[in-house]
Amino acid sequence: MIQDLLTEKLRPKEIRHMILPPRIRSLFENKGLNHNVLLSGSPGCGKTTLAKILAKDLPHIFINVSDESSVDTIRNKINDFCSNISVLDGKSSKKVVILDEFDGASDQFYKALRGTIEKFAGNTRFVATCNWINKVPEAIQSRFEVINFDPSNPEEEEMIKDEWRSRVNLILGKLGITIDQESLVAFEREYFPDFRSALNRIQSWTIEGITKIDLSKVKEANWSYEDLYKMIIESKDPVKNYQTIVGQYSSKVDDVMTSLGEEFINWIVKNHPDKTKIIPAVVVLVASHQAQRIAVIDPVVSLLSLFYQIQKLID
Repeated sequence: MIQDLLTEKLRPKEIRHMILPPRIRSLFENKGLNHNVLLSGSPGCGKTTLAKILAKDLPHIFINVSDESSVDTIRNKINDFCSNISVLDGKSSKKVVILDEFDGASDQFYKALRGTIEKFAGNTRFVATCNWINKVPEAIQSRFEVINFDPSNPEEEEMIKDEWRSRVNLILGKLGITIDQESLVAFEREYFPDFRSALNRIQSWTIEGITKIDLSKVKEANWSYEDLYKMIIESKDPVKNYQTIVGQYSSKVDDVMTSLGEEFINWIVKNHPDKTKIIPAVVVLVASHQAQRIAVIDPVVSLLSLFYQIQKLID
């Protein structure tokens, strides 16, 4: 299923293919990974991609910290991995531990990790990624070189935007989709710097068979969510549902969550009066997910969870 996603198909395999400020590119291109780094910045700007590229030629382990934030992860996975001797080309090799979504760690995880970083400093490099650097304790930040992906000045931002637009235009062209300059600028305004969400939106156009994008298509992001409501009621294809939600709604999670409250309920009353018995349970589910949104690291996962739970109520 994930192989069909543009975000994976088009994930860069080399640093030179990434959209990066020169200050970040120059740190790593042709130099490798010589110290622990904490990559911080807006969602979808390439942090995880860079982490994977830095580790690809060395023995490495990938940990999604928001999913595996217990001390047992450090004891049973990270420590065991770091303890084993790795050999590359007949020589003892350094290792890399990738800690993705690092700002989702528990306090216990951070405390235990400090000792692990110090214990294995001789043979292991740690590469962490986070959206919100302020959620990572300063005592942990001090073990890393913190690298901020967000543009540091207007000139850098404009340079990144130019490259971002060019990459989007190139991808659309390869997919047989045309877009005029005004619409391309509007698309950038809607999604920059989140390239992942931009690709998800482009994927939704390919799913819909759209070959020409104008301003109205870009601004359709203020979409009526009736298609989503119909999908909840009618579609039993989990692969298509997943791809559609990720592709079409991932950049508007908060709006969709809100719409699944009053708007969805009114739509059920009007179009499916036979299903109004589920309304109280839907209200409870939506309220619960909305309350948890601030604490959720990946909002798309929260939306998918809500979607599938509402479908289960209907079934």
